[in-house]
Amino acid sequence: MSCRPRPARVALPFHPLGLGEEALRFFFGFVLEGVPGPEDVDPYEVVLQGFRLTGPGGPAPEEEEAAMRAAISRMGPPRTFTYGPDGTMAEAERS
Repeated sequence: MSCRPRPARVALPFHPLGLGEEALRFFFGFVLEGVPGPEDVDPYEVVLQGFRLTGPGGPAPEEEEAAMRAAISRMGPPRTFTYGPDGTMAEAERS
C-alpha cells in the first residue's frame, strides 16, 4: 500500500488520507488525489443513475417543480460578499 508519510502527531502507522485513497482504488478502481495507476478508472467518466424519493401523501414531482420555479422567480439577483482587511463583510459590486 503506497500511503503518504505519517506526520509526527498521528499515532497510526499510515496516513488516514492515504488509506482512504487506497480503499477507493481497491473497492471502486479509481483515486481522487494522487497519481492514478494504469488500471485506474477515470472517476469523471463513470455514469451514475439517479432517482428521487417522494412520500406517498406528498406533492407530485410536477407540483414540487412548479413550487421551486415560483420561489426562484420571486428571488432577486444573486449577491456576493467579500471580507475587508478589518474582517468586516461588504457586498461585492457586480460586474
